[in-house]
Amino acid sequence: MENAIFSISQLQGSRSLSIDLTNSLRQKILDGNLPPGTKLPTAKEIEEQAGVSRSVVREAVAALKAEKLIISRQGIGVFVADGVTSRPFEIETNEFASIEDAIQILELRMAVELEMSAMAARNRKKVQMKRIWQCIEDFETKKNQGEDAVKEDLALHLAIADASGNPYFARFIKYIGSGAIPSRDLISKYDKTANKPEYLQQLHDEHRRLAQAIEDKNEEDAREAVRLHLGNSLKRHRALAKKAVTK
Repeated sequence: MENAIFSISQLQGSRSLSIDLTNSLRQKILDGNLPPGTKLPTAKEIEEQAGVSRSVVREAVAALKAEKLIISRQGIGVFVADGVTSRPFEIETNEFASIEDAIQILELRMAVELEMSAMAARNRKKVQMKRIWQCIEDFETKKNQGEDAVKEDLALHLAIADASGNPYFARFIKYIGSGAIPSRDLISKYDKTANKPEYLQQLHDEHRRLAQAIEDKNEEDAREAVRLHLGNSLKRHRALAKKAVTK
């Protein structure tokens, strides 16, 4: 078929066809493979090319319109909007909504926070160290009250970012926002142990190990603490991804 934009095999095995189709189209637009002004195939053609239903195509088109990546011209069709190839880096809200995307975001965080924490160990000041320990106390308080402590978890990572001395680390963590902390709702969908005291205690112990390395100004121990902390989250998510496939 002429003007085919992807093959059916690109979407096979998807956990969510509408999200996969949206991501596929978005990437082709942002990579410049579908330049501004390009007319997209009709809904029927996309259905045939991607091997999906009409409702999946409608959802993907609606999502891309909401992101202002494509526009409709009445009676003519759907076109790639102007200026989209120059858009800044961003992670879309729906990319926090699946385990597979959460895994890739965690991998990104791992790369960033390894160096961020090492720099915090090298550069931290007493007042910043005090803030880090306060965040850990706040996390423990919420944990003991039976709450999820998501906000306190994020506050700790922001405190470490601040201690690094590089303001761009803090901006990165703030940009990701609460999505930077693995979604407890997403986890609990497949794992009934999420948010239980044992799980939160494990997070608390990992936080304390990281904070101690930063206080000791031990850069390598700080990196190892991040590898443990985010590595455990990655293992948990990968195990849940396998469960999700079998459900």
